[in-house]
Amino acid sequence: MVRKIKKPGASQGGQQDIIRQAQQMQQEMLKIQEELKDKTVETSVGGGAVTIKANGQKQILEMNLSLDILKDAVEDGDSSIVADMIINAVNEVLEKAEELAEKEMELVTGGVNIPGLF
Repeated sequence: MVRKIKKPGASQGGQQDIIRQAQQMQQEMLKIQEELKDKTVETSVGGGAVTIKANGQKQILEMNLSLDILKDAVEDGDSSIVADMIINAVNEVLEKAEELAEKEMELVTGGVNIPGLF
């Protein structure tokens, strides 16, 4: 069996290419994260009683509550139904924002899951 002798520094070019590609990927991911500020998702629960809008960075931008649900809560003296709807809507919109961010990042990572990315 014949072994090839590597020339000194021959693999260094490959390592530099890998580092360059990683830096380029990092720049693209930072760009996408910045662009996620302008992309929005929205959800509605309780037949439109609670509507919440968030951006791709998981920031809540808007929340609308119907007057009917608020009147019912006041009449019943029980705000727990409204609170539950708000919690459900927030969780749902944040899940959608997470899915949006993952989908956008897959464009850069090629679907490879990078731990700690989000």
